[in-house]
Amino acid sequence: MNIQTNIKTADNGVDVAALHNIKKVLTEMPAAAQFTWRASCEWLGGVHSRSTMETFFGAGAEQAHKMPFSVEADHPVVFAAPDNAPTPVEIVLSALASCLTGGVAAIAQHRGIQLRSVKAKVEADMNLHGILGIDPDVRNGFNAVRISFDIDADATKDEIAAVVSQSQKRSAVFDIITNPGNVRVSVA
Repeated sequence: MNIQTNIKTADNGVDVAALHNIKKVLTEMPAAAQFTWRASCEWLGGVHSRSTMETFFGAGAEQAHKMPFSVEADHPVVFAAPDNAPTPVEIVLSALASCLTGGVAAIAQHRGIQLRSVKAKVEADMNLHGILGIDPDVRNGFNAVRISFDIDADATKDEIAAVVSQSQKRSAVFDIITNPGNVRVSVA
């Protein structure tokens, strides 16, 4: 009797074997799983700033990116600003979309699902009466966030939905937005 098993394979550019090795090492060495991410921010004038990410702590030691990365933030003309860069809240939405999209790619790779395209759209509603101090009962942040995916892949709709669900479950940025941790602000 000859039994054939179809094993789905995909190449979405994610090294799943390396991720499994990292998971194994971090399971065996829990202290190495503690990371401290950093960003420094410099005021450029008006409400325009530049944040730079260069080093972080993880895997038990100081780490550095291959090169420093920068992200600028500003506000649009309707806020009496020059609109030199996206707003900080748009950067948060970009981070959410990027984290979920990266998760979709990794999970699809692990499950043998070949992706052809992944597009995420994120929208968030905000009432400016909060941040402008017009109404103290209005929160400063988002009232609602909506994320929609358009994914073309060698998979059923249910398989794609399961990949997105798992990405959401494992997304650090999704967790940061939906379950904020303690934030402490100090002045040097």
